[in-house]
Amino acid sequence: MIAHQRNTDKTLSSANLRDIYRTASLIRTAENKILKLLRSGAISFPFYPVTGQEIAPAVLAHCLGKDDQMVTIYRGLADQLAKGLSLFEVLGECIGHSAGLCGGTGGGMGIAKPELGIMMTTGIVGSGAPVANGLGLASQLQGTGKVVAVSFGDGATSIGAVHEAMHMASLWKLPVIFVCHNNQWAESTPFAEYSTIDRLSRRAEAYSMAGVTVDGADPVALQAVFAEAVERASSGAGPTFIESMTYRLCGHYYADQGPYMDKERLAQERDKDPVPALRARLIAEGHASIDQLDSIDAQVAAIVDADCARLLDTPDDAPTRKALRRHVYEDPDFVPVSRHAAPADPVPAAVRKGTMRDGFNEALSIALERDPGVIALGEDIADPAGGVTGVTRGLSTQYGLHRVRSTPIAEQAIFGAVVGAGLAGMRPVGELLMMDFLPVAMDQLISHAAKVRFMTGGQVHCPMTMITLIGQGNGAQHSQSTEAWLMHTPGLKVAYPSTPADAKGLLLTAIFDNDPCIVLECMSLLYSSGDIPEGDYRIPFGSAAVRREGSDVSIISYGATMTDALAAADLLAADGISAEVIDLRSLVPLDGHTILKSVAKTGRAVIAHRATEFLGASAEISSLINSELFGQLKAPVQRVAGDYTPVPKSTKLLGVYFQGAAAIVSAAKETL
Repeated sequence: MIAHQRNTDKTLSSANLRDIYRTASLIRTAENKILKLLRSGAISFPFYPVTGQEIAPAVLAHCLGKDDQMVTIYRGLADQLAKGLSLFEVLGECIGHSAGLCGGTGGGMGIAKPELGIMMTTGIVGSGAPVANGLGLASQLQGTGKVVAVSFGDGATSIGAVHEAMHMASLWKLPVIFVCHNNQWAESTPFAEYSTIDRLSRRAEAYSMAGVTVDGADPVALQAVFAEAVERASSGAGPTFIESMTYRLCGHYYADQGPYMDKERLAQERDKDPVPALRARLIAEGHASIDQLDSIDAQVAAIVDADCARLLDTPDDAPTRKALRRHVYEDPDFVPVSRHAAPADPVPAAVRKGTMRDGFNEALSIALERDPGVIALGEDIADPAGGVTGVTRGLSTQYGLHRVRSTPIAEQAIFGAVVGAGLAGMRPVGELLMMDFLPVAMDQLISHAAKVRFMTGGQVHCPMTMITLIGQGNGAQHSQSTEAWLMHTPGLKVAYPSTPADAKGLLLTAIFDNDPCIVLECMSLLYSSGDIPEGDYRIPFGSAAVRREGSDVSIISYGATMTDALAAADLLAADGISAEVIDLRSLVPLDGHTILKSVAKTGRAVIAHRATEFLGASAEISSLINSELFGQLKAPVQRVAGDYTPVPKSTKLLGVYFQGAAAIVSAAKETL
């Protein structure tokens, strides 16, 4: 365990109180300056003021060590400045300036600086809580002793992600502090109109978690509460939920005049404004003189003015496509469709027979053995179950329950933890039981994993892998193939193997890739048998395989539909038609080189997949072929895919939904 320098005395000295006042003064002065610049038109951005809730972030930052971590929300100016960011960095990012902390790509909802422990700012209400769990899990597993604080407003406590995160944090005794700034408003809805309880801290009781409500304007009370929470987290005793009671002294956002707010109540609360109240208290109790606090205010004002002047005088970089794409993937030159020949598959030293399930299992085992940063999370994945389909069977026995963990049925918590662990430098693998459950996990995958490198200007990235199963014959909620959703999301890589060897090779590549990856399994292929290379075997993404050479027509497919594609090629051969069959294997990136080379040879193309035809992968591939080879095509590109309906349960209707090899044969003959 690493020793951390923290300020966890339950009491505050006069010097401590002056430091806290300095931070609160900085926050208030910075906010007032921002509002002035917005009103003048000098800058423009969506600003969410923190007026009235400055004290708690100042005290929290006082308690935490420099290496302790934080996840905050779009109303995060107080957290960010208190943790040590300069206004120049923060405001530059908020206005989208190239001199901003993240180069202007993330804005105020993407601010991060890992060296100060600011790991993420999110614009998705409540979604930071599961990510904080992942950071806490990494701290626990890596033995770093870091404490993680996650800040959110009272409105976020109505969101499922927060409840899932609280449950998981308590279950695993994670070193997480849930800091709820109860400013009495969920945007424009007052607390009494959306909450059935008077104290949100009572919700912690349901999760066997310590919960406390504290006056958010009282630094002494806040210090005692935060210090106890930090000690609890750092000692391994688990998380704490802290409700800091404040009142938002302004509208939800800049220019919101708050017509929904009771004017008399607002005036009363403004009379108790916590920043001038703290100043008066320090003077009254002898902690500081008027001259001392005037000096602090003057120093803070000078810093704020200098940062703003410097920012306004700094030229913004000219926009370029290179700059735009610099931090989407680790490789700044990444494109979703490769036009260059991919490297050949490695030649294995030896192979053995096994199923696709065996291939996935071996890949996970090799990754867990090679890298202690690899962990696996998912529902029922630990032994004796070893996952619903047995993909993880034996792994928790071999590598320990701390690394191969069965989780609650809580996809937002699972994949938030996966994202957080990835941000902390681990290589987590999350199993999403069925692809149909993707919408439940999508917030963490799309809003965070896919975007965090871009939004933070490359300061943070998320090497994580999702494996998920596409069902077979189980109806509309257990058989969807929605890979197009994933393909449409910049920042993700997507693979869909069709053989045991590819299952192993692509999953190992995904786990050790520094970008977030999704590897798709299919129930209809999971128990199919084939060669599995021995040892650490990796297949590069963006490398399609020619499964069958041909000269008359190219059949392009992937995943489960490869069975139909190869069967169709056999049927066509019986009629004297030579079909070349391409197995894409990875969908992002696509191997455009192999696709175009094959179709240039045959002059004809049939693209087949079981997912819905409309806006499916075949549409993008067809567009590629038509734009690059239009003059060489001997016939229009044909597509064979799922109908524009949910997947039916009825076996007879399923044969209508996707008509398999017969439809591919018919489509191929249409091109001749």
